[in-house]
Amino acid sequence: MKQLTEKKKKILAFSVIALIIVIGIIVTIVLGFNKELKYKQNQSIEIYVEQKVDEKKIKEIANQVLGKKNLVETIEIYQDMVSITAETISEEQKNEIVNKVKENYEFEQTAENTAIKTNVKTRIWDMYKNYIIPFIISGVVVFVYMIIRYRKSGILKVMLRTLIIPIIAELLLLSIIAITRLPLGKFTPICVITVYIISIVYVIRRNKK
Repeated sequence: MKQLTEKKKKILAFSVIALIIVIGIIVTIVLGFNKELKYKQNQSIEIYVEQKVDEKKIKEIANQVLGKKNLVETIEIYQDMVSITAETISEEQKNEIVNKVKENYEFEQTAENTAIKTNVKTRIWDMYKNYIIPFIISGVVVFVYMIIRYRKSGILKVMLRTLIIPIIAELLLLSIIAITRLPLGKFTPICVITVYIISIVYVIRRNKK
């Protein structure tokens, strides 16, 4: 009876996981992944202030004019030029930002000669291509180690566990990200690696039984 209950719990857990993954795939196909502002199609302006700028002060100005969904970055080694990015920036907003910055700093650039640049969205491949090869290499190393270390448990069983469990775990993570519309960005690789480590620890415990 207890075994039957455990079996039902496993079936229920797998069913829920499968449902989340299916919904995640559908959401990804229909809507795609949400991305952080810097990776979406956006618009930006650059202001050469000619002196070191206080990012917090510029951020306050950007928030007043554009709302809180914006990105402020210094882009020169001397931190004397600032880039302000938002999904859209109108001419009126651009003029207001430049004029407000001029109230705090003295510089030659005017609102009239400040251009609004439209930036294309970044592909997911380009966002994370530097992580892919190291991740694959580490995955292969772990896979080979697991087969050698736990070969007595049955090579085929170890191979399947080492492959399938991490894949399901990553699909579940990506599905949750897609469904909840959490933005993909610089912290996403950390989440992926963390889930991978947890899934491998789970595989190790399973193989020890």
